[in-house]
Amino acid sequence: PTAIFAHGFLTVNGQKMSKSRGTFITAASYLEQDLNPEWLRYYYAAKLNGTLEDIDLNLEDFVARVNSDLVGKFINIASRCAGFIHKKFDGKLAEGVANIELIGEFQAAAHDIAAHYEARDYGRALREIMALADVANQYVNDEKPWEIAKQEGQEARLHEVCTVALNQFRLLALYLKPVLPKLAQDIEAFLNIPPMSWTDSAKLLPDGHA
Repeated sequence: PTAIFAHGFLTVNGQKMSKSRGTFITAASYLEQDLNPEWLRYYYAAKLNGTLEDIDLNLEDFVARVNSDLVGKFINIASRCAGFIHKKFDGKLAEGVANIELIGEFQAAAHDIAAHYEARDYGRALREIMALADVANQYVNDEKPWEIAKQEGQEARLHEVCTVALNQFRLLALYLKPVLPKLAQDIEAFLNIPPMSWTDSAKLLPDGHA
């Protein structure tokens, strides 16, 4: 073999798993609580690297990380922009995107993120993806589409800002797909696009895409 896929032990709240302390968590017991398995996939991936280090399932940190990264940073991008596309533009993206440089920054990251995945340095891959999510959220914060929507004659600008943000969101979904395949599938349906593959990072959503 060229490599052996192995990692260290899993601890819970900094201690060895224990039935008496109620921290002996199996995949089955997790699912019995009706918890989303992709949350746990994300949390483990965020901590895993190519070494034999132990990883810790800290339950408070788990909740905070899922809420902060997946809800607050990632899904938040679409939730702040998609509504305007539906309400004001018949559910269709803008024709032509002016801010190609910003989206290009997201596209250029595909090579390094893929290399981290290949090296099983999942934590580093996810850190880079979430850094891009921060850039996307900063873009939305700076442009303030909710304020543009109230201004007369600014429809074209609003259309473009939301289109740029949704292109960023799609690329983030593509980069997260190895860790969150079900969420990626839901996003493909939401964006009305075929199943994404890694080479799709070179493309944008089509002009006027519904």
